[in-house]
Amino acid sequence: MIKLIATDIDGTFLNDQNEYPVERFNRQLKQMQQLGIHFVVASGNQYRHLQDIFKEKSPVNTFISENGGLIMHRNQVIDAEPLPQPQLRLVLRRLTHDPAFADSSINLSGRNGNYMEKGDRLSDDPEMQYYFSNIKFVSDLAAVQDEIYKVNLISEHAKVAPNARYLTQILPTDFQATPSGFGSIDIIPTVVNKGTALALLEDYWQLNPDQVMAFGDNLNDAEMLQHAHYGYAMKNARPELKAQTSFVTNLDNNSAGVFDIIDQVLSRVNE
Repeated sequence: MIKLIATDIDGTFLNDQNEYPVERFNRQLKQMQQLGIHFVVASGNQYRHLQDIFKEKSPVNTFISENGGLIMHRNQVIDAEPLPQPQLRLVLRRLTHDPAFADSSINLSGRNGNYMEKGDRLSDDPEMQYYFSNIKFVSDLAAVQDEIYKVNLISEHAKVAPNARYLTQILPTDFQATPSGFGSIDIIPTVVNKGTALALLEDYWQLNPDQVMAFGDNLNDAEMLQHAHYGYAMKNARPELKAQTSFVTNLDNNSAGVFDIIDQVLSRVNE
């Protein structure tokens, strides 16, 4: 029996207008809670942004944020993997001094806010305002004093794949660059990913991967979908991700693909 359902947010749980069927999901969530099925949001986004998505709409209380860098349950920290300050400064030096990233926006995702340099070209961008809660503008990213979970690099969409490959070559071996959608690349420790975070929650709730279902659409979901016994790539997922998973949803994110599968799970349980 499924005991844990985890889902990515953008391009998966949400449609392209950043919406979800609230009433339908709330009915599902109530059923899941009655059946002892844990529901987990697993995203590269900040914890605060994920809370904002569900605030006053749905009582979701477990979040894998920052691609696994911060796991929260009922506002309590289950696990946190902030970037060590020396390595963080090294990564920032390489990014800021490399002409390949001269047109890119660099920001830091931390426990107490999201940090951008003053005058950053995306400082007034509406999409930035949506995705990054509590933006703080600073004169030097390397001087930020906070627990930082990832370095986020935003480039033109066409540059994401080549930039990610290039970053893999120039970053320290204990860091990885993973595309996370919308022209964004997340730079995180190699030990951090959604699959490892999911395994930590399984230990926390004394579950095993055979009891887990997960959904995602992008390459930062790969480890999570491979770890879960029922790992679903969305119909709209990147082809590279579909090639790595055993299951693909019948419907895309704009047609409530996640909710369709959850309904199937709940109907089987209630038979």
